[in-house]
Amino acid sequence: MMIVFTALSDFFLYIVMAVLAGAITLRFIPESRRPAAWLSRRTEALLAAAIPVLGAAPVVQLTFLLAPEGYRLRGFMDITAGFRAGHSFLALSAAALILAAALRFGMNRTIQLLLILSAFGAIAYGSHSATIDEPGGLIAHGIHLTALSVWAGILFHAAAKPDTVPDWRGFLKWFTPAAAGLMAVMIVTGIFLMLLVMNAGDYASSWILPYGQMLLLKHLSIIPLLAAAAINGFIAKKDRPPSGWLRTESFMLLLVLFFTAVMSKLSPPHDIDSTFRSEGSAPLAEWLSGPPAMPIDARLDLSLEGLLFLVISLLLLALFFIGSRRDLPKWLPAFSGIGFVIAAYLGLMMITSF
Repeated sequence: MMIVFTALSDFFLYIVMAVLAGAITLRFIPESRRPAAWLSRRTEALLAAAIPVLGAAPVVQLTFLLAPEGYRLRGFMDITAGFRAGHSFLALSAAALILAAALRFGMNRTIQLLLILSAFGAIAYGSHSATIDEPGGLIAHGIHLTALSVWAGILFHAAAKPDTVPDWRGFLKWFTPAAAGLMAVMIVTGIFLMLLVMNAGDYASSWILPYGQMLLLKHLSIIPLLAAAAINGFIAKKDRPPSGWLRTESFMLLLVLFFTAVMSKLSPPHDIDSTFRSEGSAPLAEWLSGPPAMPIDARLDLSLEGLLFLVISLLLLALFFIGSRRDLPKWLPAFSGIGFVIAAYLGLMMITSF
């Protein structure tokens, strides 16, 4: 239950920070090429003030693990003062509360930008990658999370009020290359972070573990996200905002944020075998792939059911592009995206043995 609590806290933390990062970034764009603001200064300040509450989850988790009942408040304070997670929480809280004041009183946009970047840096400081390789892991994690949040935040604002963009073509002219650049940054830093915690050759073998499952689901959810982004940027009509596809892309970004939040709370597989001995397999892994044999070594084991699910996943992905050319129900693209992730996951697991 504690993992669920911390993962959900991180998920909502990422959403709040993405919304604020998007709002602040859009202030550097001419009004004719950006959506109208839909959050008041007071609402933005309240969101910033909520960041310390959501960011306290790692310290609360350590408190319940280390402090006996009746000494939890003292334990929380000791962990905040003496642990890396506590220092990260203090830095995040300081940046967030100053940001709340800056937003409420309409301070200079550059100051707001520096404060939100400081908040991302504080989160990165408490990450697992930063403890493995500092400063490399800290910088990579901070850049990765910032790139994902800025892309998501701008998209959330555009999807919320697409019809308020005076010049939609002008918006696409800067946002499409910006989104492509942010995705490239995410891929490069994501690969670097993945190689910090596991060997490249252990990628498929890690699927037997909870961490590997979340990593696989995150990577699979990126595929329909890229498809939706391509449709919004290059295929959909550019004379008016494709509101349905903007919401689909936003939804796929939410999936990526969710899998990222859950994955960050699981033990990374520095060594597949030792992690498997201590944690066991992921909930569905043995049911889909069969019981593993030590040492863990993923291998291709083709099955009719697995291949069928992979074909279904490709058909669902094709439905994405068919939907961009035809007048289909607005819920269908999001349904196709979720279906692709599920079908591709089932297919890959069914043709893999450990």
